[in-house]
Amino acid sequence: MTIAKPCLIQTPTDIRKSYEAAISENPANASYTSSGRQKRAVGAHTKYWKSGRTLKIAITDYGDGGFEIVKNAIKKWQPYVNLKFEFVELHDNDELFEGDIRIYLTSLTNGVGKSAIGTDALTVSSLKPTMQLGTNYTSTGYEALVLHEFGHALGFMHEHQHPDANIPWNREATYLQYNREVGWSRDVVDGAVFPMPRDTGLTYEPYDRHSIMHYNVLNICTIGDWEQAVNLKLSAGDKAFARKVYP
Repeated sequence: MTIAKPCLIQTPTDIRKSYEAAISENPANASYTSSGRQKRAVGAHTKYWKSGRTLKIAITDYGDGGFEIVKNAIKKWQPYVNLKFEFVELHDNDELFEGDIRIYLTSLTNGVGKSAIGTDALTVSSLKPTMQLGTNYTSTGYEALVLHEFGHALGFMHEHQHPDANIPWNREATYLQYNREVGWSRDVVDGAVFPMPRDTGLTYEPYDRHSIMHYNVLNICTIGDWEQAVNLKLSAGDKAFARKVYP
């Protein structure tokens, strides 16, 4: 058994620019203390789009069916968010690329996709994509890959890194597995797989191991008998959280 193809989050190069983009788009992204007062630090903030707005989503179209496959997968988020989706074609020869979210369909190194988180897409040069997906359109799990990456584009983080996940990781085995399969270093695994510390400036929903934002977890990567199969559909928790974030 192997790990499902993981992804990399496009980390903004300028944290302040990330913060300013998030707050300009949606003032509710500002972080607050437990007393309800807004924090001044720019490090901790959510990156959700303004509810009710139209997201222009540009996707490369090579005439091979990929455009429609990706579009139809993304539309499965639509019933659970108060956002409108406008899909446009993304052409390599355009001088200026359109789209709040710009998706390149291209062969990927080790099959690893990547995406900016929510409003971080606004900090990406208009000449660059905000998301990259592979082109194995008919492969098992491709739709789940699109759902997962678009979850990031909506501002959602990895569920397996939830501070309350309590997954009994065997760290050395996990480092070995990810290095063998996708060539990741220990530092990359630390940042993309293992739990993140709780941030007092953010709020958390209950941990959901069936979330589309959760990696599959192999038994050999844990201590004891703990594993999680690949999640291929939006979970009830995904739908409820999306409704809460985008009412």
